[in-house]
Amino acid sequence: MKKILSTLLFVMAAVTAQAQSLAAVSGTPVPKKSAQAISGALVTFTSEWDSELKYQRKVDSEGFRVVLPPGGYILTIEAEGYETFRQEIEVDEPNIDLDLIVMLTNEQAGERDLKRKKRVKF
Repeated sequence: MKKILSTLLFVMAAVTAQAQSLAAVSGTPVPKKSAQAISGALVTFTSEWDSELKYQRKVDSEGFRVVLPPGGYILTIEAEGYETFRQEIEVDEPNIDLDLIVMLTNEQAGERDLKRKKRVKF
């Protein structure tokens, strides 16, 4: 009985330690000049150390929330009709709120790029 109890306590301690090392990252991808979430967008956190290690969620009307282990990640947000958003993220706190993440439509991104080209002189 003591052996079973000590094994159970060990397992509970391991689970608690693992749960404490996880972090929650949240945010809301929105179009420029709007605060309404881009529902259906795909949010992907890819480990900087292992590109095979990915955490994904779909955005709903409230945004997204992903629970993952601490470390460095590349955050990618993809939505039909929008320029793909990419940002390096260091997950080193239990809760990280990225708040509103402004995404440009493909058309807006094209206009931005055209303006940049006009400013560059050779």
